[in-house]
Amino acid sequence: MSRLFKLGSNKMRTDLTHQTIFAVGCGTPDGEINNGLAAALAFGENGARVFIVDRDKDALALASGRLAEQNITHATALADVTDEDSIAKALNECRSHFEDPSVLYYNVGIVKDGGPTEITTDDFISALKINVAGAFTTIRLVLPAMIKAKYGRIITVSSVGGIRSVGYNYPAYSSSKAALIELTKSVGIAYAKEGIRANTIAPGFIASPLVAKSLSSNYSTNADMLKRRNAASPTGEMGRPEDIASAAVFLASKAADYINAALIPVDGGLIHTTPN
Repeated sequence: MSRLFKLGSNKMRTDLTHQTIFAVGCGTPDGEINNGLAAALAFGENGARVFIVDRDKDALALASGRLAEQNITHATALADVTDEDSIAKALNECRSHFEDPSVLYYNVGIVKDGGPTEITTDDFISALKINVAGAFTTIRLVLPAMIKAKYGRIITVSSVGGIRSVGYNYPAYSSSKAALIELTKSVGIAYAKEGIRANTIAPGFIASPLVAKSLSSNYSTNADMLKRRNAASPTGEMGRPEDIASAAVFLASKAADYINAALIPVDGGLIHTTPN
């Protein structure tokens, strides 16, 4: 991934040297490239120091190993976004290793498949706690240092499923992802004059391990899932985790200085098609 590109005679900088990224939910349970790990790698490849936070110890270790293979400056911390103390502790560890983060990348999300007759109220609330309340807590903790520095980038990962129907019966997931979009937008507007930019990436159909596991029950076979999700994508095939990572690097960089409170679909045009 290029660190520098030109538009006419102007240089638009995607170099993240001197930036510290607090990357939440960027572990990899199977060592595979998922949305979180792809972003962490891309941040590091563009010069950033990457501090990865995840609640899964093994996923964290595997992600660290992949970053080490690429000689990316990084550190890790085990934390759960539903536990404010653990996120605060992870943030202190980030400061100890590097400094206050200049960029927050929130890539946390769980899928609760099923509607009101299939899942419980507790299931619904669990999705809200992790997908949106966890983001609120993390944003609340990183904001003071960003305000003091008069600079900060907050990037949350929502979903096209938080904008429109994509054919799955998962109101807990879609509701929480819709709320995440509005939370991020509100933060961007409220703190824009403090030098802070807050934007949301909304992935469409992405060929990632988590998606395959979370939604496999909706299909007869894995091959059927791949075929149908590719067919539903306007481009004829699903996107890749690297596509999400490219958007994340852009939003974290000086190239996106005047982009704020925006929703960036990375979906091949899916939001403009007729819902299933």
